[in-house]
Amino acid sequence: MTSSAPRPTTNAHDQQQVARLQARLRTSTRRRLGRGNVPDAVTLAPGAHKYVLLQASSDDTGTQYFVTSRQNAAYHRNAAEPMIAQLEEAGFYDIEVTGGGRIRLNEEEQRISIFGFSYGFGPADHAISRRIVLEDPRYRHFDVQTSNDGY
Repeated sequence: MTSSAPRPTTNAHDQQQVARLQARLRTSTRRRLGRGNVPDAVTLAPGAHKYVLLQASSDDTGTQYFVTSRQNAAYHRNAAEPMIAQLEEAGFYDIEVTGGGRIRLNEEEQRISIFGFSYGFGPADHAISRRIVLEDPRYRHFDVQTSNDGY
């Protein structure tokens, strides 16, 4: 018999890992050696998934926002870590996860819903996330809605 009770959305271990990640990002030195490929500003997995809004700087692009969701991310940290690694590899510095929530991408209906919050990183500024998503040519004509409701 399966339970319909919701799974935990965070736990003490995840909170500890988020704090450790944030501390590492705050104290990391400026790595200007990286010259890897700059990741897309928007990386969305189809369906409804946890997402994070990141801010990072580079000598080439200045300060830039990134919106990323990840299929099967148990926690928002799991959505953030792959993008952080890509940003570091590309030479970005002052990387910060500004918050998180959920994104539902329905490509067939050309609709994106941005909502909710992250227990670990706090709520993202969904208006900024919406702007970044709409600047991406792949989603320019999508109906993008935001809400602070829901988890």
